[in-house]
Amino acid sequence: MIPWLIFVTMMNQQAACQNVQGEWIVGGDLARALPVFSDLPRDAALSYAPSPGATRVFQYSELKRIGAKYNIKPPMEARACFQWSMWRITAGAVRSAIRDALHSPDARVDVLDFSQAPVPDGKLEFPLSGLAVSSGLDSSTPVLWRGYVVYAGHRRFAVWSKVRVTATMTRVVAVEFLPPAKPVSENQVRLESYNDFPLPSGVARNLEEVIGRVPRRPIRANLPILRADLSEPFQVQRGEQVDVTVISGAAQVELEAVAENSGRQGDLITLTNPRSGKHFRARVEGKDRALLVASLRAGVQ
Repeated sequence: MIPWLIFVTMMNQQAACQNVQGEWIVGGDLARALPVFSDLPRDAALSYAPSPGATRVFQYSELKRIGAKYNIKPPMEARACFQWSMWRITAGAVRSAIRDALHSPDARVDVLDFSQAPVPDGKLEFPLSGLAVSSGLDSSTPVLWRGYVVYAGHRRFAVWSKVRVTATMTRVVAVEFLPPAKPVSENQVRLESYNDFPLPSGVARNLEEVIGRVPRRPIRANLPILRADLSEPFQVQRGEQVDVTVISGAAQVELEAVAENSGRQGDLITLTNPRSGKHFRARVEGKDRALLVASLRAGVQ
């Protein structure tokens, strides 16, 4: 009776499926399932791993063939089973993954429905590209959001959710008409809070993104300001006097010139030496400052 119980116990242990960790079932996996194969090279590729939800069973004939290569003789009753460790996603996991995708930890995510099928162990992700609607989202309207579980390094297992998402956000609004090409002042804008779907957008979220910058086009009063509608102000204005540093080898010369066109940090602009009337090009280095690294023969003087 005792030997029979030992045999049954051994068979039950062999029948229990081992969890796989990658795309391949390797020698280390088989040794974990059947210690008789402990001399197998741990990284020896034996078979593709099964698909999530399926099993891969090594019967005696296959085990015997594998063992023959390494002078290993498995017992007649030996078999080995492998599968992916599976779990069911939860509303909490969906909520957390969506907040991560939106970079909005305080977003209110109402999970209405989601995938119920078991998924392989891995990282649950809901990328922005999985949204059924990418623009004009209303925080009061449920949306279908497709995602996946990343497992085995880079493989993906598709999942979905139906959610309603809203968050309290800020945006910069024009208090009055903002003309183009004129820097925005502090009294021309205000910061307001509102509830909306927290999808990343081009709306300016804080005053520092707007004040001092220049509208590219007219912006009407009471409209949110888009970052794309603003540019950095010119640090050199056409017709202004500019302090120019000219470097030629070890020599350095300071002179004053007149800007022939406007420019921002790093721009090449044309300047005129008022003493000689000659034009030259220099790079904007700051407010009313420019730098020219060249030979003095280039016509600066």
